[in-house]
Amino acid sequence: MKRDHLTYLPEKGNIRPVFVQHLAEIYHHIYYFFCHILGIFIELPDHTEGYKRPIVCVSGFLGRGLTWSAMRKHLISLGHPVYVVPLGFQTGNIRKKSKILENFLIEKDIKDCYLICHSMGGLIAAGLTYKGRDRVRKIFVVGSPMNGTYMAYLAPIFPCTWQMMPGSKLVKEVVETYSKFHNVQAVFTKGEGIVRPWESATLGHFDDVEIPEYGHLNLYLGPLGIECIGSLVTSEEKKDPLPIKQKPAAKEDIKKDVVTSASKKASPKKPATKKASPAKKKTTKPVPKKAKPKKKR
Repeated sequence: MKRDHLTYLPEKGNIRPVFVQHLAEIYHHIYYFFCHILGIFIELPDHTEGYKRPIVCVSGFLGRGLTWSAMRKHLISLGHPVYVVPLGFQTGNIRKKSKILENFLIEKDIKDCYLICHSMGGLIAAGLTYKGRDRVRKIFVVGSPMNGTYMAYLAPIFPCTWQMMPGSKLVKEVVETYSKFHNVQAVFTKGEGIVRPWESATLGHFDDVEIPEYGHLNLYLGPLGIECIGSLVTSEEKKDPLPIKQKPAAKEDIKKDVVTSASKKASPKKPATKKASPAKKKTTKPVPKKAKPKKKR
C-alpha cells in the first residue's frame, strides 16, 4: 500500500536545477569536513534569549555543532532560544550519546523544547528515557535512518555504524519507539546519498515531509531545508503559542526615570505671581479758562 506524505515547496522562487543541487551537495560535504576539524576548537554558544519555545539541535555521524550555524541563525530570527548539543566526534556508541543529550537537557533546564535531529541524531533522540522525553515537545528527524542504512557497511570500524546497519538491535528499538510516539515528524528526500534506501528515513506518517531536492546534507544545510524546518517549527508553535513576555526596561532608562522623579520632588514649587498690569494713565480734561469781564467805557 502506498503511503502518503507531504512535499515542501519553496515559498519564494523555484526549486534549483538538479545540476546545481549536486554541486551544492559537494560543497556541503567539503564544508562538513572542515567544520568537523574546526569544531574541535570552536563551539557555538547557547542563545538563551527568545520569546518562543527553545530548540535543541542534534548532529549526525561525524557532525559538529559548527555545522548548525546557518540553521541556528534562521531559528534565532524566528524568536527561538537555540542550543546545540556538543556530542564529540560522533563515532561512538549511540546509546551513550542519548545519555549525553538527556543530561544536557537536565543541566541546562530546558523544558517544552523542540529537537531538530539530523541523520544519526534521530536515533540518538529515540534513546531518551522518560526524564528526557518529558522535556521534549516535538522531535523533527531530518534524514535519519530509522530503519538503518546500507551505507553503514562501508565504515564498519565505528560502533555507531554497526548500530545503524539494517536489522540491528538498536534500529529495531528505534522503530518500535517511534511507532508509539505521536510527536515525531520526519523530513526526508528521495535523492538521498547516505540513507539507502530513502524509505528508511520515513516514518510512514501522513505528515512526513519530502524536500524535493538532492542531497543528505542539503536537508539541513541548504536554503530549502532551512526554510522547510523553520516553517514546520513555526506551524507547530502556532498551535499553542507562548505568551509574549515584555522586555525589561534597560538599567539606564530606569536610572533616568528615578533621577527625574527625584528632582521634581526636591525642587520647591514657586508661588504663582500675577504679572502686574501696566498702570493706566490718568487722562485730565483741560479746564476751560474763565472769560474776563469787559470794562465799561
